[in-house]
Amino acid sequence: MKNFQNNIINEFKKCIMKKIIFLCFCALLASCASDEDLQDINTNEKELANMINDYELVLKGYSLDELKKEKDELTPTTQEETVAEPWLIKAIQDSIAQIQFSDNIRTRTEAGAYTRAVNMEGVFKYETCGGYREFVYFMDCEDGGDTHSTGNIGATRVDGNGNVEFHFCVIPTGYATGGVLAFYLPYLYTENMHVVKRHHDNEDHNNKNHIIDNAGLASLGPNYFDKNTGFFWKFEWGASGKLPFKFGVIGTAPLPGSHNILWIDDENGKNANQAIRWTGPNSSKGFDLPAEKDFYGITPGRNTRYEIIQI
Repeated sequence: MKNFQNNIINEFKKCIMKKIIFLCFCALLASCASDEDLQDINTNEKELANMINDYELVLKGYSLDELKKEKDELTPTTQEETVAEPWLIKAIQDSIAQIQFSDNIRTRTEAGAYTRAVNMEGVFKYETCGGYREFVYFMDCEDGGDTHSTGNIGATRVDGNGNVEFHFCVIPTGYATGGVLAFYLPYLYTENMHVVKRHHDNEDHNNKNHIIDNAGLASLGPNYFDKNTGFFWKFEWGASGKLPFKFGVIGTAPLPGSHNILWIDDENGKNANQAIRWTGPNSSKGFDLPAEKDFYGITPGRNTRYEIIQI
């Protein structure tokens, strides 16, 4: 019986991967389509994201009964924190790459989108974004987990169910020093620049991640916002511009002093979190950031700690 179940699961995996490949091919063809076909492209992308999420849940070994359980965000979780095997992390990342491929081949923009001629990045909103637009994202964290914040993290907030609503002001490059969210692919050969990809393995059960306001962006760059979250943080020093409002960046405040901390409880079961750093011309594949060690305000591991500096 066990061999029969394994065979069924393996066949299901193959079917999902075939579907993922097919949807990516559809997206490739759609990139040459007319504007009237944009709705079909969006439908394919949503279906692709759902298929990839199904693929991850199958790989993690969830039963149908577990997936059908009613969502409970208020009862403290008793699920043990476990780490996914390396092969599982690689399989999940390979499938996520299909989403990024699908998004990157799109050549058209929505009405009112920011021009592509300007590279845009996100800084944490505090009181206002001035005349700039706002990117708002809801992250579904571990149900019954310990997601919390201390200090003043601005407009970004942890809700009553332990989830995070991120608020970013979307600004042109050159105005912020420290860790900002890159809505474009940074040029890694620039001196004094680091790029960190933080993959958040978000809540597996009935995940509610969603973009509330995309700020009219034509592209989200290498970031992804599906059932899991991929933030690409760019660290660069020596900004030349100045903004007329307060904002926040990822960084490490001096000791002693107050610290603004956002602590995110990521998925407990077979956690597939990942943190990769790129810097300079000799790091095309990047380097894994060590768990539980701070890197300019990011502390990765089974969960995630961000420190936010108000500018």
